[in-house]
Amino acid sequence: MMKRIAFLLLVLFTIKAQSQIVIDNLAPYNSATYLVDNVLLGGGVVASNHTYQGEASQIGWFDAVNTNLGIDNGIVMCTGDIYALDPINGGSFPFLPNIVTDPDLLAVANSVPGMIGQSFSVSSINDVAILEFDFIPTSDSMEFRYSFGSQEYFGFENSSYNDVFGFFLSGPGIVGPWANSAINLAVVPNSTPPLPITISSINSVTPINQQYFVDNQNGLNIIADADGFTTVLTAQALVQCGETYHIKLAIADGSDQGLSSYVWLEAGSFYSPPLSVANDLSIDSTIMQIPCNSTIELIADGGPGATYEWFDVVTSLAFSTDSFVIVGEGQYVVSADISGCAKFSDTLTVIADPAPTVNLDANNSITIACNSDILIAPVVIGGTPPYSYLWHSGDTDSMLVLAEGVHHVMVTDILGCSGADTLEIIYDAPPSVDLGVDYNIPCNT
Repeated sequence: MMKRIAFLLLVLFTIKAQSQIVIDNLAPYNSATYLVDNVLLGGGVVASNHTYQGEASQIGWFDAVNTNLGIDNGIVMCTGDIYALDPINGGSFPFLPNIVTDPDLLAVANSVPGMIGQSFSVSSINDVAILEFDFIPTSDSMEFRYSFGSQEYFGFENSSYNDVFGFFLSGPGIVGPWANSAINLAVVPNSTPPLPITISSINSVTPINQQYFVDNQNGLNIIADADGFTTVLTAQALVQCGETYHIKLAIADGSDQGLSSYVWLEAGSFYSPPLSVANDLSIDSTIMQIPCNSTIELIADGGPGATYEWFDVVTSLAFSTDSFVIVGEGQYVVSADISGCAKFSDTLTVIADPAPTVNLDANNSITIACNSDILIAPVVIGGTPPYSYLWHSGDTDSMLVLAEGVHHVMVTDILGCSGADTLEIIYDAPPSVDLGVDYNIPCNT
């Protein structure tokens, strides 16, 4: 019985630990503009002129949390039906109309064999899907994270069925061999010359660059259809801030229309490193609450070579050109100039906690028996302990025995913030005696 219970617990844990991929290309995930602006883009980038070529079934959104993909969610593009990745709902396996083409993709596919010591060739590209947009970076670099996978793995490496994808970047300062002098960012890390990624340039069959390969044959109940995929890779390039660039994200089947390939683009990862501001208290907000009379260190990071200027929002005056400042309560903005591009942070608001409040009695007065005394212990709220006490009498105890009179105490916290309160102690009136009406009586009577 115990073995059976242990087995059931193991099964339940495994199911909880591994979740199936979720696919969606219903509205709004059927819009190229929405997918780029609301899913793909991170900070420091403004996009425009979004276009998509391909079938509606070839692009959409995915959620791969708790799978072995390594990317939680984002955009997925494929050479078939993206729903084929879903092990529960599945998808169709269509032979799509071959109406979209791209000479760059075919050239990339045929550039690979000679670079890896093979002699095969790709006769055509099919089932093409292309997502394109312009973007303006706000720093001198851009990057995004992705993974490439295919059903062709473990059967068609080093063959004419060399499915291919590419990330073609063009714009100022970019000089490459592809259309509009573009460069291809979808290359094997640290390869010289840059080796485009296909099923033949990263796999465990040849093997070649297998440190970047994930065997998914035993995970098709989690992510279906993709027998293998790459580890999460980073596409990156140097750019000129403030200039307009164009990127073409494209994928295609090689030589036939069978067996799909996929590219997953991580949500929020397409970015040009923005100006970020951290603090030494690890407060993750633009509104920072600090103890009374204390300070906080604000640290700006605009990337290598950035210069800084800090402003007081109230006075609009600059007060520092360091990358960090130590400030108290107030509102601040920092600008960073990076290669001639100025970026401003959000308004950073520092709020100081109030000084400690002191309460000797809710009514500020208390009545006690005549000629008696009472032990008074101040109730202190807020501030930063430990506290020090100073009574009107000069005593420094945290509580004091008091008699009739007006008494005052000041409480100061460790940061020098003070609060005070006053208490009047009143004696009950003394007893009065009444023996009745006075009488006069004769002498000696």
